[in-house]
Amino acid sequence: MSAEIHPNLAGLQQTWPMPSAPRPITILGAGGIVRDGHLPAYRKMNLPVAGIFDVNPETARKLAADFGVSVVHATLEEALAACGTDGIFDLALPPAAILSTVEQLPHNSVALIQKPLGPDGATARKIVSALDARSVTAATNFQLRFTPSMLAIRDAVRKGLLGDVVDVEVRLAVYMPWELWSFIPHLDAVEIPLHSIHYLDWIRSLLGEPESVYAKAVKHPRYPTLADARSSIILDYGDRVRCALSLNHTYNYGPEHVEATIRVEGSKGAAHLTVGYLIDYIKPVPEKLEFITEGGTWTELPLQGERVPDAFGFVMANLQRYAAGEDTVLDTDVHDSVRTMALVDAALKSSRLGGVVPE
Repeated sequence: MSAEIHPNLAGLQQTWPMPSAPRPITILGAGGIVRDGHLPAYRKMNLPVAGIFDVNPETARKLAADFGVSVVHATLEEALAACGTDGIFDLALPPAAILSTVEQLPHNSVALIQKPLGPDGATARKIVSALDARSVTAATNFQLRFTPSMLAIRDAVRKGLLGDVVDVEVRLAVYMPWELWSFIPHLDAVEIPLHSIHYLDWIRSLLGEPESVYAKAVKHPRYPTLADARSSIILDYGDRVRCALSLNHTYNYGPEHVEATIRVEGSKGAAHLTVGYLIDYIKPVPEKLEFITEGGTWTELPLQGERVPDAFGFVMANLQRYAAGEDTVLDTDVHDSVRTMALVDAALKSSRLGGVVPE
């Protein structure tokens, strides 16, 4: 593999500019994703955190102490009043808690909302209606779009470096410790709305809307209380693109033969990503992104960051810059996210209906 980076590849976007005047962030929810993703990102990128609220006060106090956040709000009402319209709300909440919370956000405020945007598409539409009724500028935390590797791939496609995209494949055979999230056993569906939703959203940003979706989500005996833990998904883009996702989160015979790859193939080149943070969820390894373009050889593109924490900071930066008029597009606008939620609903419906029975 050549060590020389083609100038077109070296110039691919991998980061997001920060707001010129960062607004203070009030975080609603103090779970593991905030500890592992949100707060490390905001600390790294000098995005100020004004306060934290959680229904479990002790969890909020410990998290605040660990990250030097000076204010822990005693009630949701107190947090809402303190942030108002001058700051940014970061709703790191379970799906079922989002609607009732956004219905209380101050008019003309700004909010980043944890994915999924509610438990289903119908609720997502209610959430967006509630936000619109209160004139809230809101984005969904679909941070996979903002991972340095994904920014680079999307930029390469937009610049035509790969030609016409003809094949997109996501392949996982990894171990996901689903037991880390206590709310998961209570859900009617797990893998597609909580994990594959990221890929579905990212693929939409890359290829546009699919014509239809075929999917099947299945259980695993190791997780008898979970609705499902593995999925196979095909997105139908007619006869121009093959798009397939094979997602096994219960492979437990590693490290041998663990797989976590994303491949985008075009008529003039291809990108291949090894998704390091999924190879070992507890002890992630760096991602590895390689490109090949017409007439060249496979070349590794040095990455300027990782999904955690960088992408969590970039999605917040886009929201803050959009609210300030510095970005013209809100990449994960909730109005766009509704289409991702509709795709998730369609995949779950396909999984329930089953395939065509041979005669």
